Amino acid sequence: MSDKNTNFYADTNLRYQIYMECISMARYALAKGKSVPADSIKNIEAFESYIPAEDGGDDLLQIRREIDITILIDTHNSLARLIEPAVPKTVLLLDREQKNKTMLKFLGAISLVRQLMLMAIISLIIFIALLSSPYINGTKLEQDVLSANGIEQFARLIFYISAAGLGASFAALYKVHDYISKGTYDPAYQASYWIHFLLGLIAGLLLAVLISEQSIQTDGVLSKGVIRPLLAILGGFSADLLYTFLNRMVETFKSLFAGSTQTILDAKTLEAKSKLANLEVDVRMKLAQSLMEMQQKIGAETDSEQVKQQISDILNNLVKSK
Repeated sequence: MSDKNTNFYADTNLRYQIYMECISMARYALAKGKSVPADSIKNIEAFESYIPAEDGGDDLLQIRREIDITILIDTHNSLARLIEPAVPKTVLLLDREQKNKTMLKFLGAISLVRQLMLMAIISLIIFIALLSSPYINGTKLEQDVLSANGIEQFARLIFYISAAGLGASFAALYKVHDYISKGTYDPAYQASYWIHFLLGLIAGLLLAVLISEQSIQTDGVLSKGVIRPLLAILGGFSADLLYTFLNRMVETFKSLFAGSTQTILDAKTLEAKSKLANLEVDVRMKLAQSLMEMQQKIGAETDSEQVKQQISDILNNLVKSK
């Protein structure tokens, strides 16, 4: 995205921002075939004031400040409801990008898409060029990456990075295209796409280097030499794949040193809890038995109904709490 679009909200006063979002939403709704109230268009035009340009260029637009802004805010709210699920910020961005004159406009609606498309094209060109070179073939890709040296080693690493770039750019373009088509793309998250792209490059390269083809059973589904490039593409598409792989490795190494000790401690803790529970049951049963014997010894001549009632209550509580 250009700096002009990035800093628009920071450098623009609120009244002008609301006006620009209103006119962008009205254009968007009309282009989508939605029914835009005539009053909304009139309210937008009521805030326009143009100063004729002296050099014959475009007239300078000014937003009238003497009109109550409540009218413009109400128009903004009604148009925002009309274009849902699209949001005003995205619609304004797309509208401004349409006026952006660039040779790469055919690559996408916004600058982020164009940049990602360029990265995908560059990755594809490098991938095809290296795949056609003598340094990359099925037999060599089967071998351990560290077995090569010099220019051949460098060519393999660049080949895996280009494969990861294909996967990373594909994932980023697919995600951003979904947001743009719905009108919900937020330029504030532009950096996150590049972070995911870079993580994808790292993940794809490491997966291709760390995992050997012999460790993966494909039962003849994949031809020899395809697994490493495929791992690079998968790692680029989803950096979570590398995170899961490394996390499993860490858990495996931890179990080698702490697994047996932890298992013994857990078993001892469980045994202690079991003994404590059995002891508690035994104590309650013995107490209940004693109280029952005491209750039987009390005769009618003692006339101690209150004592009997108390003992009976104790017995009931013990049985219920057991």
